[in-house]
Amino acid sequence: MDYKSANSKAWDWEAGHGSAWARIASDDDINAAAAGKPRIRVTINKYVPLSWIEPLKGGNVLALAAGGGQQAPALAAFGCTATVLDISRKMLEKDMEAAEKYNLDIRCVQGDMEDLSAFRDKEFRGIINPVSLNFIENIGKVFQQENRVLETGGRLIFGIANPALYIFDDRLLGKGRMKVKYTLPFSDTRSLSRKELKKRIGKNDTVEFSHTLETIIGGAADSGFAIHGFFSDTTSFEPIDSYLQDCYIAFLCIKVRDL
Repeated sequence: MDYKSANSKAWDWEAGHGSAWARIASDDDINAAAAGKPRIRVTINKYVPLSWIEPLKGGNVLALAAGGGQQAPALAAFGCTATVLDISRKMLEKDMEAAEKYNLDIRCVQGDMEDLSAFRDKEFRGIINPVSLNFIENIGKVFQQENRVLETGGRLIFGIANPALYIFDDRLLGKGRMKVKYTLPFSDTRSLSRKELKKRIGKNDTVEFSHTLETIIGGAADSGFAIHGFFSDTTSFEPIDSYLQDCYIAFLCIKVRDL
């Protein structure tokens, strides 16, 4: 199945139905960024440490799979040359809306995070990649593309769901009940029946994949990155947070070599 087309449509739907990732940056967010203290999120609740972001000021930065009017506008207000790439046109329209509202210069590109051929080798000083790798089956390809477009010493800041989140029965979880159902690694395209997957897509849900720690941490290392920072975050959904504190994990990676 063409899961990427399904995800593009799902995020188009999310953009018009109140997704937390599709609410453009507030006046306070833009003012804070302009004052040198950008509020950048790559997980649900926590802001990325300022020390991770400060070296990006004045440089070209790619907000990857980050449409929604949040990261790219904050980066532009902070003093970066901001580009945002996203698979969803409706999410990119949020960035256009923010750019117009705050008089910011943001380049918007619709595309697939596995294909960064629109960009030159070593074009960017930094990449900000909010939780989105769980919508891609092979994240190794993404890491390789990120390596190519980052300058040596450039920064990759990304968030991803803890693989453990995917063991639970989705249907019951929505009712606040936690029941282990799936083995890991999880894949909507393999772990669900065809009927279940069709129903999921029909409800405008995204098609998702868990990833092993080996493919996350080892994949980044194998793709020329060294890990320089880490934090974890919660979901703001109490049944899960009471069970698992490290629901989302975030990394600061430095490109140390070309592939």
